[in-house]
This record gives sequence, structure tokens and C-alpha cells, in this order.
Amino acid sequence: MSTDGTNVIRIFTIPLQTPCGPQATCCGPIGQSEEEVQRLKEHIEHGLGVKVEVKDVLLGEDMREHREISALYRTFGAMCLPIITVGDEVVSMGNPASEEAIELLREKLSRADVTKKGGR
Repeated sequence: MSTDGTNVIRIFTIPLQTPCGPQATCCGPIGQSEEEVQRLKEHIEHGLGVKVEVKDVLLGEDMREHREISALYRTFGAMCLPIITVGDEVVSMGNPASEEAIELLREKLSRADVTKKGGR
């Protein structure tokens, strides 16, 4: 894992909520439960042997340095969450299966290592 932040893996999400109330028929819940996010985080950490940061898209202090993620959220809404990034590059949007997220991250990290070493 790079110490310059280029290979930092982040999961951007919002807490599970029901904007119209739990019994509303107009829309369902949005966001991810704490358990769902924790499970994804742990699968990625164990699958790749890395640390993963979780950021709440609704918290200004979490998003101050991630304006591009805020823009994606404003454009696409909660359906684009969770967003998974490596450094500043979006690797996944939406709700991927853990295995899919790990494979996408593994591919991205291996390409970054090749590039860093002067390969293609």
C-alpha cells in the first residue's frame, strides 16, 4: 500500500434511512446498513490484506477532500452508493457483491503497481 495516498481504498456511503418514513409506499429505504458496510469493508480488507476507510457522503468533514464523490452523489443520488475508490479513481458505483469489488480492486491495484514500476 502506498504511503502517498494513491492506493488508499475508500468506501463512500450513507447510513440506511427511510426518507418518507418506514411505512411509506412511495419509496423504499436508501443507503447501506452499518452491518452491510462493515461486511464489505472486512471482505475487502481480508481479501486484499489492506486497510479500508469508510466515508459518510453526508458529513462535510468526510467529504471536504472528495468533491468529485460529492458531485457523483448529487448527480446520481443514493443509487450510486456505495462508491469504492482507489486513491482518487472510482472503481465501483452501486452495490457490488464483495467478490466483485475485491476483483475490481485487485485489478486496479495490480495495474497501479505495474505503472509505478515503469511497466504498461
